[in-house]
Amino acid sequence: MIEIGTLLLMGLFAVLVIHTNLLRLSIIYLAIFSLLSSFLYLIYAAPELAIAEAVIGSGLVTLLYLAALRRNRVYTVAVVSDAGRDHPTDQYVNHVERSKALTEIRKFFVRREYEVQTVFVSESLAEALNDPTYDLVVVEDEEGFATYTDDESYVMLELELMFQMHGTDSELRFIRYSPESFA
Repeated sequence: MIEIGTLLLMGLFAVLVIHTNLLRLSIIYLAIFSLLSSFLYLIYAAPELAIAEAVIGSGLVTLLYLAALRRNRVYTVAVVSDAGRDHPTDQYVNHVERSKALTEIRKFFVRREYEVQTVFVSESLAEALNDPTYDLVVVEDEEGFATYTDDESYVMLELELMFQMHGTDSELRFIRYSPESFA
């Protein structure tokens, strides 16, 4: 009975490893899968294999993957709150999350195997542009969505070119700025 439960859990985590969009989460699921397989070795009275799998598969390989993934860049997209409110409302967050512009930005990063992190901030546009932790700042105004990108960002230049070439209907405008101009 324990074997069947362990095998089912291993199957579940194997599927999660394959279908997860976030690479860090996929690595964690892979470590859990390896730990479950070492537990299965222990059930089948193979303690040497269980120890080796736990140490190498769950420990060392996971650390190596996480160290390699650390070199992978996480792009932080800051969405400035609507109408200068202190905290964005749930309705506004859902509206922006479902917008065509943010969906296409996410697809762009996923295709290039970058990890995108969306943060909703309640600070002003000038404060968001001066914050070095934000790689892309998105603001919704009367004309649609506007993205502010650092004029030295080559990835953002590629994003802008992709939007121009494919003619998307998200009405996304790109505004390039120099960080010194908002200091």
